[in-house]
Amino acid sequence: MNIGAFDWGPTGLFALGGQTAISNFIGSGGTCETVNCTFNLLTHARVVGFLNDGGGALPNPAGLNTTFEITLIARFTEVVTGAVDLFNGDGIPDTVTFSTVPTNPGFLEIYFDSSVDSLDVDGSGFNDGRLILNGQSVAATDGLFAVTSSIVPLVTVPLDGSGANDYTGQLTVTGTGSNENIPVDSLTQDFAFFLTQLDEFGITFAQISQGLPYITVNPSDCYTGLPAGAGSVGSNVAASGCAVDHVNAPMAGQVLPAAPGILPVIGAVNGLIAPGGPDFVAQTDFNSPLAGVPEPGSLALLGLGLGALGLGFRRRGLGLRLS
Repeated sequence: MNIGAFDWGPTGLFALGGQTAISNFIGSGGTCETVNCTFNLLTHARVVGFLNDGGGALPNPAGLNTTFEITLIARFTEVVTGAVDLFNGDGIPDTVTFSTVPTNPGFLEIYFDSSVDSLDVDGSGFNDGRLILNGQSVAATDGLFAVTSSIVPLVTVPLDGSGANDYTGQLTVTGTGSNENIPVDSLTQDFAFFLTQLDEFGITFAQISQGLPYITVNPSDCYTGLPAGAGSVGSNVAASGCAVDHVNAPMAGQVLPAAPGILPVIGAVNGLIAPGGPDFVAQTDFNSPLAGVPEPGSLALLGLGLGALGLGFRRRGLGLRLS
């Protein structure tokens, strides 16, 4: 298959310390030190299909998400740059702006797994299988999130609006947001999969959307906080951290995961400093081109008898560009 992009499905994001950073920014009058206004943004995702250079859907290779899956985990550091009341005029900041911190790089890892075991509600199974690519975040990019709920009086909805409510009793504000492209470089690749040398510039998370409540995917009760480590690319990595242990209860009622898994602490109402918690979660969707050297290249799916995937660029998912 000659492909233009990996198409990643809707997923969740986890702002670890996000509400605390916002509170610090407001409390300092916008003059707090960077370290007090930073938070970590974590996400994971699963390939749901492939697209051509024009952005159109391609037939999926046999076995995608039945006999194998391709997943990613990622973590970036961001800093709050603004908090203003733009929505309902009650004087309570409801629109927050932020920027990635290039001097505090995070990580991105992509896995090929012959066991289809990733679960959105548990956050498990996204960091196991053969590690085929990793990298770090770099440039400063800007984003925002606006709470659209009325805060005075407080209007909330169930956090989980996707299918059956797996978080009975967990409430959230409503809101929307976006983020500019986040480039990732310092790539290490598995040449058994990426048959062409990828460019140092690497990968870009592009057209990142955010929303509350979750409507097309289940919220996750766990995110992977650490990468597999140096020297792991090209090797098989066992699942760690997030486990299949979800219970039908608010986020605070979930089982505390073992490291490197992290349970979001979002309080009774996600998206509020009070009665919320220090963290914040939201649904997200993103696409991202990945650049390679200026010659044709391919990605092989080992052991599947599927041949190779030629890598190009387009609009949906985690796109792979060889330009």
